[in-house]
Amino acid sequence: MASEHTLGSIITTPDKKSGRGQALTQTALATWADERGILVAKPESTSMLNQHLLSAQPQLIVTLSYGRMIPVELLHGPRFGWLNVHFSLLPRWRGAAPVQWALMEGDATTGISIFKLDKGMDTGPIFFQEELAIEESDTTESLLESMSQIAGQRILEVVTSITKATKPVAQPNAGVTLAPKISKEMAELDWRSPADSLLRKSRALQLRPGTWSTFRGARIAIGSLSESLELNELSNPGEISFVNGKLLVRCADSVLEISDVTPAGKKSMSGADFARGARLTPGEGFQSGEGSEKEA
Repeated sequence: MASEHTLGSIITTPDKKSGRGQALTQTALATWADERGILVAKPESTSMLNQHLLSAQPQLIVTLSYGRMIPVELLHGPRFGWLNVHFSLLPRWRGAAPVQWALMEGDATTGISIFKLDKGMDTGPIFFQEELAIEESDTTESLLESMSQIAGQRILEVVTSITKATKPVAQPNAGVTLAPKISKEMAELDWRSPADSLLRKSRALQLRPGTWSTFRGARIAIGSLSESLELNELSNPGEISFVNGKLLVRCADSVLEISDVTPAGKKSMSGADFARGARLTPGEGFQSGEGSEKEA
C-alpha cells in the first residue's frame, strides 16, 4: 500500500542459531528489509537500541510482536512517540498471547488495537480499534493472518491521523484481563476436561507451543481434534481406542478423534498409523494432568 510517509529503518531481534547446523539466522522481517535496501538494526541491549535511535532520528516508531519491553527513557525520543499494534480489543487480553487466550476462553469476538506505548504493559491510550468475529473453525494462525491483513491497512491511516494532531483515547479501567505467555506445560491436554474446552485449546495451541499428552510414560504431540459420533466402548477420560480406522479418546463429556500424533523421537503420523503401531490394549490411554519426564 502506498504511503506519504518514509520507512527509515527496521528494528528487529538479533540473529539466532537455528537448524541442525545451528547457523545464525535472521528474522524474516530482516530478510524482507534487506531485499528492499532498508536499514536494519538488531540491538542486543538498551544501549544499542538507543544508539540506533540517536542515529536514525525517527519521528514515529511502530512495534508489532517485538517481544521486548521498551525502556521508559526511550519512549519520549521520537516526536510522535511509539505505536503498538496489539491483537485484542484492549483492555481485554493485555500481554504476550492475546489470540491464544481469546480462543481458549471461548471469546466470540477479538480484534486489533493500535495504541501509544507508555510505561505499562499494553496500557497506553488507543488511536484505533476494529472488532473481528471468531469463527468455530478459527485457529491462532488463521486469526493472526486475518488481523495482520487488517493491521497492515489501518496502520497507515493511523499514522496519517497522528500527524494531523489526532489524540488517542484512554483505555477504560473496567474489563482488564491478562494474556501471559503460553508455556509448553500449559499446552498439556487434560482429558478430564469437557470437549469444548479441549477443542478450543487445540485450536489455540496445536502448532505453538504444541498440544501434547502422556502415553506410556512419554510425551506425545497431539494434532488436531474433532468431536466423534463413532460407536465405542470408551468410558474413562483419556482412554483411547481404534474404531473404524480412527483414533478415539474419551474426555469428560464426549469422545474426540485425533487426526495425527508425533511420538517422542519420531515423525508425525496419522492417528490410525499410531494406533496400529502401538498395539493398544483394552482400557489403555493417555494420562491426564500427570506430565512426563520426557519431551516429545
